[in-house]
Parts: sequence; C-alpha cells; structure tokens
Amino acid sequence: MPVASNPNVLEINDLSVHYFTPRGAVIAANAVNLYVKQGEIVGLVGESGCGKTTVAMSILQMVSAPGRIVSGEIKIEGQDIVGLPEKELRKIRWRKLALIPQGAMNSLNPVIKIKEQMEDAILAHEKISRMALKQKVLGLLNDVGLPARVYNMFPHELSGGMKQRVCIAMAVALNPAVIIADEPTSALD
Repeated sequence: MPVASNPNVLEINDLSVHYFTPRGAVIAANAVNLYVKQGEIVGLVGESGCGKTTVAMSILQMVSAPGRIVSGEIKIEGQDIVGLPEKELRKIRWRKLALIPQGAMNSLNPVIKIKEQMEDAILAHEKISRMALKQKVLGLLNDVGLPARVYNMFPHELSGGMKQRVCIAMAVALNPAVIIADEPTSALD
C-alpha cells in the first residue's frame, strides 16, 4: 500500500521560544502550531512585540541569544530542522527556505555590489554558467520592477524600496518551498 505524501511544506508543532534574561525567562512564543501547504499563503497577525518575528526567525533557525527554541519541531518538506548543524542549514536556506527581511536597509552588505550578493546566493546552490547567472539575476531584478542598472550598483546607491525589492528578488531566486516575509512591503517606494 503506497504511503501518502505529506501535503504540508511547513509544519510547526508545539514550538516554544524563550528569551533568557537575568530576571527570568520571557516567553516569546508558546506552543505554536502552524501548517502550510504548497501554494498557500499564511499570515501571522498581532500587535508589536507579540512574537511574530520570533516565530519567523525560529523557522529560519536564526533566533539570537538570549533567545532559544526550548521545545517543538519545525519541518520543511518533512525534515525537522530544529537543531540541525549550520552546515546542513546552509543547504536548506535559499533553496527550500528563504527570507524577505523586515529591514532591507540593514540586510544587504553595503560594500558589495548587488550583482555579487545575488549571484553568491544562487551559486551556493546551483552550478550555472556566468552568462546564464547574469541573465538570471537581470531577470529577477526585472521581475521585481528594478532596472538593469541596479545590477552594477551598491546598496547605498538604492532607495529603501529598491533595496527591499532586491531582497524580494533574492528570496525568490531559487524557488524555495517556503518564503518567510517579515513585513516585506514596509519600505517599498
């Protein structure tokens, strides 16, 4: 009898994240359960400070100290990624799981051209010729409404909205199964 495949690309089961302070643990997320199917869009809504970004960073395995995932599992296409070594997470990020950050102003390296930042993300996961890589990056920039000249620019030469569009283009570059968008349109022009 064939085993039915799991229709969820993202599963969060009983996720709890605490921030450990000298005054005790602050519970940022408590027993969160979330299931997302392919092609489905799910939004987390809540007041500022309620834990939305903490949940997003947990999915990406990027919770910063003093925060820590204290329980639960996070599965991307059936693989539990909680506690995976960084080397394994690098294989998953961009390819299966990508982020459109809230603060594009601080997300791009200010001393590296846009083309190099976008190409690095792609080359970490794909073998592609230089010409095909350039065409792919130019196509991604076009897809988010940016002119080809952005390819050779530095982040400081772009407006906040243009930087946000670059981050969106990078997030979709490898067609990941899950894209986490943390207030993705807050800086768009």
